Amino acid sequence: MKPSSLRIERLLAKVEAALARSARPRRYCFYYDEEAEAEAQGLPYVLLPRPLSREEWEKEYCHKEPEASS
Repeated sequence: MKPSSLRIERLLAKVEAALARSARPRRYCFYYDEEAEAEAQGLPYVLLPRPLSREEWEKEYCHKEPEASS
């Protein structure tokens, strides 16, 4: 028994829909110091800050005010 042309079209539509979902553009994450590598790969990318340890974060963002001498 041969499949009807309508059935073949429906099956093709299912396959095309599955392929279209998997062909979505992806965005890759790179750190700022890896920007040259991202450019070389030619992929769509987003630059993210590198995660800091607690000590690095405190050194960068917790500036102590100078104490006033009396």
